[in-house]
Amino acid sequence: MAKDVFPPTDRIIEDRVFQQLMQQGAALRELRFEQCTFERCDLSSADLGRSRFTECTFIGCDLSLVKLVGASLQQVVFRECKLMGVDFSVCSEMLFHITSVDCPMDHAVFEKRVMPRTRFTRCSLQGAVFEEADLQDAVFDDCDLTDAVFAGTDLRRADLTTVRGARIDPRGNDLRGTAFSVEGALALLSVFGVEVR
Repeated sequence: MAKDVFPPTDRIIEDRVFQQLMQQGAALRELRFEQCTFERCDLSSADLGRSRFTECTFIGCDLSLVKLVGASLQQVVFRECKLMGVDFSVCSEMLFHITSVDCPMDHAVFEKRVMPRTRFTRCSLQGAVFEEADLQDAVFDDCDLTDAVFAGTDLRRADLTTVRGARIDPRGNDLRGTAFSVEGALALLSVFGVEVR
């Protein structure tokens, strides 16, 4: 996504498909995309600060360590994308909504992010930070939450029935109405030193 791909005069880019763009570490700030699709693009470590993505889809892209300070993600879908170490907590709060399917998102940061009804499907979220996040009615479908951090997190009515590796302290998180598998519910007791045999 160099200047020849997005001329400086292009402020709104609509209904376009971008394939195999290799822009690792590029400065791509303050661009606006609406209903665009990105396929097999490498935007790892790129600076997308203050850019806006509305109803966009990323498929098979590498967005690891992408910088999103002030970026707006509104109804954005990530499919089979690498999102390792991405700090979503610095995104614009306005209308923030993402859906992730089959994505490695280890060590992603969602601290203080308001994201009710967010859906993660078959994602690896090992070491991800959800501290003080609002995840009401969120669905974690077949996700790996090993070493994920939940502290002061609102998980009311969230669906965690098919997660693996989650260790959530019920004393420091709002779990009212949260759905767990039997194994997950028993794991909640581990913080009290209870051993179930």
